[in-house]
Amino acid sequence: MLSYLGPDWKTSLILVTPNTLISWRKKKWKLFWNLVSSGKSGRPMIQWDLIKLTRKIAKQNPIWGATKIHGTMIKLGFMISEKSVSKYIKTLRRSPNPRKRLAWKNFYALHSDSMIVSDLFTVFSYNFREIYKVIFFMDLETRQILHYDITVKTSTRWVRKVIKVALRKKDPKNTSYVLTDNDTLFGKRFSRYLERLGIKHKKTAVRSPWQNGYAERFVKTCKEEFLDYFIPLNEYHLRVKLEEFIQFYNHNRTHIALRKDTPVSSPILHKPRDGDYKLVSHPVLGGLYHTYSWEKAA
Repeated sequence: MLSYLGPDWKTSLILVTPNTLISWRKKKWKLFWNLVSSGKSGRPMIQWDLIKLTRKIAKQNPIWGATKIHGTMIKLGFMISEKSVSKYIKTLRRSPNPRKRLAWKNFYALHSDSMIVSDLFTVFSYNFREIYKVIFFMDLETRQILHYDITVKTSTRWVRKVIKVALRKKDPKNTSYVLTDNDTLFGKRFSRYLERLGIKHKKTAVRSPWQNGYAERFVKTCKEEFLDYFIPLNEYHLRVKLEEFIQFYNHNRTHIALRKDTPVSSPILHKPRDGDYKLVSHPVLGGLYHTYSWEKAA
């Protein structure tokens, strides 16, 4: 401004510091390039309604990053890239992937359609007086949790009872292996029980949880996405809420390994063309997560 008012603008520098003058120049430079580049067309922005929906889903599911939100958007029938999703939300940084073992990776790849993996984890009551043991059996191919159970007093008989129910949901004739760790609950009696069913019992090496990485990953998912936000009052309270989370996990939570499908495959919900429909969210676990459906507007 001073340079335009008169030729002796330099004499006015006594009123300001050099840093102020430099900051003025930077602002003018920024304004100049904004005016120059305003006429150029870059990559087109997606529709504002789609941006708001992306941010809404991200806000309602704060634990998820761009990958999980993108999978949900695909299931809702919206054509949007994962890069665009990450652009309009604040993504969460994840820890690096655990190291991989080629031999176990090939074993998983060749037997995933006939393998069940299992693990146990511990949940404390609200007053830390009771320790609940949770066991689950997962179908490795689909990542579906076939069955789970909770108890305070563990036994091999209890484990056999749980896997018996799990095998009803996956034909024993199509099950060749059950992979577990070296817990005493999965001892010789458990192995002999599986042998009578024609199933081989595989155990991981001692202190090698990465060999049962898929089951360990579910334990981590269950803790980070559910138990970290939940305090069980008693065993019944834990059972009801864990059942709700596993139901959500099997039917609504998308997986990268499944090409962003759900363990129990669900159809893509396209918006109906006939009539006025709106997207309705349904809270899960008190609003920790949400599921979505198209419903006719009133």
